[in-house]
Amino acid sequence: MDFTTKTYLTLLITISSLLLTKPVLSTRDIHVTHQDLRQDLSELCKKTTNPALCSKTIQPHVTETTLEPIKALNVEVDATLTGVKAALTKIKSLEAIKNNEKSTKQSLSVCDEQYSSMIDAIAETKQAIARKDVITAKFKFSAVLSYQAACQDNFQNGKIPFDEDSEAVFKLGGIALDIIAAIEKNMPPARLPPLKSAPSAFSSVIGTIS
Repeated sequence: MDFTTKTYLTLLITISSLLLTKPVLSTRDIHVTHQDLRQDLSELCKKTTNPALCSKTIQPHVTETTLEPIKALNVEVDATLTGVKAALTKIKSLEAIKNNEKSTKQSLSVCDEQYSSMIDAIAETKQAIARKDVITAKFKFSAVLSYQAACQDNFQNGKIPFDEDSEAVFKLGGIALDIIAAIEKNMPPARLPPLKSAPSAFSSVIGTIS
């Protein structure tokens, strides 16, 4: 066997081994997109309708300069719950007054029901937050402000005997929804399921078509 033949065979064997060998991925081939979910509290609160109140309610519960927005949301929801309970206590004390007008009694009864429903909605919101299910948390918590508005609409000219408590719930609830909106903006787009093509008119036909 001459030199040329040996060289040819060597090259052929080398090429064949390269083609048969499975490629091995290195860490450079894997691209993982990591999104930092920690934000400065002041920057997060600037995205809300009431930055001062946002910082005031969350700051006492933060031990670091940065935090995960989902944790800030949990604190704000807890603050809203505290406000709801305070308002409900006030409602029940007003209901206990014997000389209330009939319309006032009816309005307070409606508010008692609405604020009790808020507590249930917030409990469901907390469960969603624990799962980091922002979409469900938004859906459940949106009901809180709907209940608050339903209560307020029952009083003539919007004059509520527990106006300060009602306003506190409205402001705190609004901040919580603003934080949810901020989290949603940083979420990756949802992956839609692949579209299935419509079945062919001949897909169920067996055999040839003449």
